[in-house]
Amino acid sequence: MANKYIEYFKLGFKTSIEYKSYIIGALVTPAFMGVFFYYIWSYIYQVKFESAIADGTALVTTLAEFTIGGFTFQEMMVYLIIGLLLNTARSSEIADKISQTIKSGDISIFLCRPVNFVKSLLADGIGAKVVNLFVFTILLVTMTYLFDLPTPEGPIWIIFIIYLFLMLLFDIVLYVIIGGLAFWFVEIWGIKASIEQILWILSGRVLPLTLFPVWMQSFLAFTPFLYLEFTFASLYLGKLTVTEAFRAMGIFTMWIVLLILLMKFLYKRGFNKLESFGG
Repeated sequence: MANKYIEYFKLGFKTSIEYKSYIIGALVTPAFMGVFFYYIWSYIYQVKFESAIADGTALVTTLAEFTIGGFTFQEMMVYLIIGLLLNTARSSEIADKISQTIKSGDISIFLCRPVNFVKSLLADGIGAKVVNLFVFTILLVTMTYLFDLPTPEGPIWIIFIIYLFLMLLFDIVLYVIIGGLAFWFVEIWGIKASIEQILWILSGRVLPLTLFPVWMQSFLAFTPFLYLEFTFASLYLGKLTVTEAFRAMGIFTMWIVLLILLMKFLYKRGFNKLESFGG
């Protein structure tokens, strides 16, 4: 049985390398947005630093040491670029694929196959992201070299690698859930777009969550948002201790388990609904 899902994994991988434009886009888009962020944030840091110097509130004497939200300009650039790189590994196409399969009625074919529909989706999704993970690793190593950044060491490095795969799993499961909503809704693009906009802001992809009000940071600690891009980038930048890193990974794993349970419940209800209508 396991071999069948390995074939789905291979299929996803082959699909991801079939289109060269897809790989080029994964390289070019972060580079373009990185340049945009560089000029915007260099201006913000310069203005804030000069204002702090003029007000006498600056705790440092050089712009390189000046921080906003606990991040120096160098760290802010790395933080934002990591978010851009992770964005190239989004699994939104999985939701569209599931939605189309359900709407076309082809979903009924899977009821006759000796494979689990959801497991096949997960295997295909993971296979499709192997290239993205490779590109992500190459660009992250290059960025570390260019910015002369220290790399995570010891337990933090191990946690960082595990966290990367947890991020991938969370993303795939989330979009499998979104796609499964097509059992009840004719179109899911509006739901998907809304969830993506929420994630774009609350996961810290655009701004570090340390720039948010304290009350909102406290609220986000009870949601999975805090443990996505913000925690992942903070791990890489050495902003978390080993204890904090293990705690974050534990909480994030708990959220993934809850999402998987929700996914199983959703598809069980969805298939029951399909069968009740003779699908």
